[in-house]
Amino acid sequence: MGDYVKALIETQVIGAFRVALTMPLEHVLDRIKTYKQSKQGITYIQSYIDIKGARGMIGLYDGFSPSFLRNMVKQYYRWPMMIFIPQILNEHIHNQSINKIITGASIGLFESCIITPFERLKTLKMTSMSTGFGYFKYITFESIYVGFRIQTTRQVVSWTNYLYWDHKVRYALKADPGQPLSLVNSLIASSLSSILNILAVHPFDTIKTLVQMEGNQNFKNISLLQGFKTVYQNYGISGLYAGWQARIIAYFCQALLTTPTIDYLERNYGISKNQKKQ
Repeated sequence: MGDYVKALIETQVIGAFRVALTMPLEHVLDRIKTYKQSKQGITYIQSYIDIKGARGMIGLYDGFSPSFLRNMVKQYYRWPMMIFIPQILNEHIHNQSINKIITGASIGLFESCIITPFERLKTLKMTSMSTGFGYFKYITFESIYVGFRIQTTRQVVSWTNYLYWDHKVRYALKADPGQPLSLVNSLIASSLSSILNILAVHPFDTIKTLVQMEGNQNFKNISLLQGFKTVYQNYGISGLYAGWQARIIAYFCQALLTTPTIDYLERNYGISKNQKKQ
């Protein structure tokens, strides 16, 4: 029991530290990426000019409050779920890849219920240039959960993809499961997981932005498949991957801390510890 409490405390401290360290840069990248997705076809320079021209430099931090709250709330459940769900599953299913996929789907489904309101408010703020924008008029159940289906799909794809490839890459780079990941291997694992995650997740992220943004009449009531078709027919693959460059930098910043952290927690509290005992 003491190990579980210690692990829980460590995960909260590590998670809060990661948010505080990466959030200032991560939010600016997310702001520009989201605006670029909502406008489709404009350049990064034009995105920056539009944001700065309408809101000044403070505009780069539009949506910071819901984004910060979303990131802090996530730290209370995602690390324990990442570590302890595979540990529990390992008692019944001995295929670690399947365990990671089930864990990812579980986190994604649970997380969508928690973060959709924060994502909706963040996206609304980031895609509105109004100086008098207020959050309160959107805080109704019908409005706050706009985009829940695409948010859920995005989170499940993101989590299953990340946990599967993170596990495959990290353990392929180690001679022994209990061996710490070296700095070089951490960089390799972080880079590969970031690239693979962007390839799988970014089109879903683009459709999510278009569904949740201000002035979303064209996407609010259509299916996910119709959303993909609409963007592809009008803007091609580049439309679905709008803003991917900014997103991959943010993903890499996250993975630089997440990859060695999950490796440490697994070695001390999770499946790697169990494998060492066997």
